[in-house]
Amino acid sequence: MLHATLLYCTAALAAAKSRGGPSWTAAQREQFATNGYVLQPDVIRPEDRDALVAAFERLFKGDFDTGCYPDEWHWREGISKPEAFREIVNAWKSDDSVASVALDAAIGKRAAELMGWRGARLAQDDVLWKPPGAQGVSYHTDGKYISDNFVPRDDNSVTVWIALDNADEATGVVEYARGSHRWPRGDNAAASFHDGAGVDPVTKAAAAAGVELVVDRHEVPACSAVFHHQDVWHGSAANVSPDRPRRALGLHYIRDDVRFRCDPDYIYGRYDLGDGVVHDAFFPRVYPASPAVARRLGLTV
Repeated sequence: MLHATLLYCTAALAAAKSRGGPSWTAAQREQFATNGYVLQPDVIRPEDRDALVAAFERLFKGDFDTGCYPDEWHWREGISKPEAFREIVNAWKSDDSVASVALDAAIGKRAAELMGWRGARLAQDDVLWKPPGAQGVSYHTDGKYISDNFVPRDDNSVTVWIALDNADEATGVVEYARGSHRWPRGDNAAASFHDGAGVDPVTKAAAAAGVELVVDRHEVPACSAVFHHQDVWHGSAANVSPDRPRRALGLHYIRDDVRFRCDPDYIYGRYDLGDGVVHDAFFPRVYPASPAVARRLGLTV
């Protein structure tokens, strides 16, 4: 009896410490299929949140655990405006705290389950920091930046947007054009992530699709996340809070069996070695965890 109780307590403790949030419900799966996004609580733990907040401070000061630079670094302390939007891409290469979450198998598993994939790779992470006074993020689709570089293209990527601070009306809620992942894909070349707040690109996309634009705005508590489809239009408003930042970690996963398209863009194309293979060293398979990921996290496979 005591042995059974200890086993139960151990299992409960492991569950309490796990990432990714609870198993998907039928209602959540239906919401994702219909709307293009779904909210998921408890994707990371409070201690993960605290470690990531500290990591964000280090990263934007150029303090990299591994000695490796990230792929992109937008905002420099002492040079950039304090209220400017900040972003670092692929901080998993530079910081152990980011890597522990970005390469986590439980989060990757939830992404794969939602998309119906056999496995998932990390395409890139995004360290996102919207300080007080920062502009919003223009409506865009992630597929333009990520999915278009791989084949097969349809349903090949999903984003997990993890809140580190409460995202609310003051700090800038996340906004989604409901069901826009099912619109015909048009030319969204004019829509840039860095253009600032504004819904004009998605208004044009809705008109081109011949549909009524319905925008959903959601507050997202810290440690919770939104999983959204590669082709759903989304953005966020400015941070009008006088003293609260809005920080988030975006994880962009791709299905584990994709290949590079011919002539991928310059950001992803630098990792195409000419054979079309999406190599684990650059796009680590997080679920099921590859030996390379296990070594990075100090795990045994």
